[in-house]
Amino acid sequence: MLPIILKHMEFEMRGLGISVCLVSVAACSAELTPQGQQVRQLSPATVQNCQFLGPVSGTELFGLGTTMDAQSAQNKMRNAVGALSGNAFVLTQTSTSDDGTFVSGDAYRCP
Repeated sequence: MLPIILKHMEFEMRGLGISVCLVSVAACSAELTPQGQQVRQLSPATVQNCQFLGPVSGTELFGLGTTMDAQSAQNKMRNAVGALSGNAFVLTQTSTSDDGTFVSGDAYRCP
């Protein structure tokens, strides 16, 4: 009876380990909020008629690779712009390494 119980526990622990790994992978990539989906990137020359809202940034560390980290960091920044009721940003800094990506910019509300 004990070997059957131990075998069942081993199977459950494997399932738990797989579940934790899948949740970790899914958590690594930031999804865009509905407000963040409306945010676009502009050049500094195109924001003269826009209202400056403040600085914004996004960081993703130890994700699934530099491309996914960069996309996730940009999504976080877009979400931050949307949270300020903005609809545009100008990218001011990007820093990418093996550990992750940091992006910063200026948020705007444009007509």
